[in-house]
Amino acid sequence: MTIDSSIRFRAAEAADAAAIRDIVRAAYAKWVPVIGREPLPMRADYDKAVAEHPFDLAIEDKRIVGLIETIAHDDHLWIENVCVAPRRKAKGSGGCCCSG
Repeated sequence: MTIDSSIRFRAAEAADAAAIRDIVRAAYAKWVPVIGREPLPMRADYDKAVAEHPFDLAIEDKRIVGLIETIAHDDHLWIENVCVAPRRKAKGSGGCCCSG
């Protein structure tokens, strides 16, 4: 597999919350008709989530194209959410940042 070197990684900041919400909603939208409701990640408060625990973002051309949201516990690291922008699906982004 070839890894796309145009993607850079950085930690999320409070100012990223709206963009995170948008990418999560876009990534999970295809599941709404399948399960008959919005999946929980679509309904999360990302202002609160970004303030409370880490998000690592995959950035391409100054846009978020993927993310992983984690929550640290004393004995493990919980992966709360992983997603890739729909426009980046099947283009190798999942191989470098998350399994989308």
